Amino acid sequence: MSIVLTSSQMKQLDSRAINDFGIPARVLMENAGKGCADYLQEAFDVDLALGCLILCGHGNNGGDGYVIARWLDYYGYAVNILAVEAGEMSAETKANKELCVKLDIPFVKQADRDSEALPDVGVIIDAIYGIGFKGSLNESLAELIVKVNMLQALKVAIDIPSGVNADTGFAEVAFQADLTLTMDSFKYGHFLGKGRQCSGIVDTIHIGIPHILRNSITTATLMDEDNAFLPERKAFAHKGDYGRIAVLAGSPGFTGAAFLSAMAAVKAGAGLVTIFGHPTSLSIYDSKPEEVMVKAVPIKEDGSVDYDFLDSKLKNYDIILLGPGCGVSEYTYQLLKYLAERWRNPAVIDADALNSLAMHPELYTALSGKPFVLTPHWGEFCRLTEYTMEDMHKDSLDCLKEFAGKYKLRILLKSHTSVYYDAEHLIFNISGNDGLATGGSGDVLAGLIAGFLGQKMPVAKAAANAAYYLGLTAEILADRQETLSITPTDILNNIFRYDLLEHTQDEEE
Repeated sequence: MSIVLTSSQMKQLDSRAINDFGIPARVLMENAGKGCADYLQEAFDVDLALGCLILCGHGNNGGDGYVIARWLDYYGYAVNILAVEAGEMSAETKANKELCVKLDIPFVKQADRDSEALPDVGVIIDAIYGIGFKGSLNESLAELIVKVNMLQALKVAIDIPSGVNADTGFAEVAFQADLTLTMDSFKYGHFLGKGRQCSGIVDTIHIGIPHILRNSITTATLMDEDNAFLPERKAFAHKGDYGRIAVLAGSPGFTGAAFLSAMAAVKAGAGLVTIFGHPTSLSIYDSKPEEVMVKAVPIKEDGSVDYDFLDSKLKNYDIILLGPGCGVSEYTYQLLKYLAERWRNPAVIDADALNSLAMHPELYTALSGKPFVLTPHWGEFCRLTEYTMEDMHKDSLDCLKEFAGKYKLRILLKSHTSVYYDAEHLIFNISGNDGLATGGSGDVLAGLIAGFLGQKMPVAKAAANAAYYLGLTAEILADRQETLSITPTDILNNIFRYDLLEHTQDEEE
């Protein structure tokens, strides 16, 4: 299972490895630098053969850079070092810099920092700051980073691109890496904010920190093929074992959202799926998928939703999905109020139900602590809260934790990195591509979550796994068609198609 750490947690692991296990800091630095050098030699020998420039700071990240320089020099590559800052060095960093000097590894002179004067190389390695960076790069260093980013070379960051906050992913000017080699474990900043874009592909380098040390800290999780799973199925089960899902969705002109959500729940393995739709749209559902039943939600003469009808019908259901295509209206608000005040089983609150909730924050308390998952994208989340987009770009995770913690909510925050958070879980998902940036993808995701919940998956696992498999399907489809042509229907038709997945893996091998 892939874990994700804060910068302080990583420093804690380093410190305990040194103090509790007696592993010298010099050894950890050596393992880090040699591990990176070995990785690059194996994967990018052709690029390294064109030469390598390593940007080294004065901290321990710079120390890793000096170790990398030593080993790449030993392996026969032409290495140049640019010491970008002067400052107090740790004993380990100082010793490794001095070794590079003794080995006659060339240092680029400060006067030659202009991009035109930098050596023409195949690989540029950023070992300036690492996970300790906060704030903004100074003007001189920012100018250098901008120039380096424009050079035609493979760009590799050590631990995290310089300029990126390792806890929030916030960055103004930052090194733009094609590959980031991070020590021991992923960091929050690799997946949040601008850090996701700047980090490129991220891989871990094991440096000798005992695994047992991780047991003492609470870590976040990254969804991947090792921890993703589908609901358990039994050979002699019946449809009642796999959940009855009520999809309260659709309104005049927006019945497609209800169809997508309902069919996604079916595809996810739900035993029985029923759309409860607006009565004026009932005739449109004559073309509904055969797997889905449809019922109208009666509206009384005074315009109110018939709660007695809902009570009588929904008592036979296990899960409610509310919101896709409902529209922001009194009708949707009344359905939301019913859910908040009368429903006790798991539920998914999505789309227009979220927008209606934003207009009626008095319902937050009624939702508190219930097994409901809210699935907002950033815009919907800002409407639900008092946060602005600027706040989200600076520290979206802090905003999420504060709001969810205040009202004891379970939230899947959707973006290029989706983040699930509740009081006990923090889960990142980075699967997917721009093929999901189209209307209806969120409806499919909500339906998948509901289908998983119906099969008794815990809320956190249902949300995180649904997000992962949605994204994975988009990635597989991107091997067969342009991402701009991927539709939610394509996702539905191909999700859990392991023949496609196995074919993709065969191509990679």
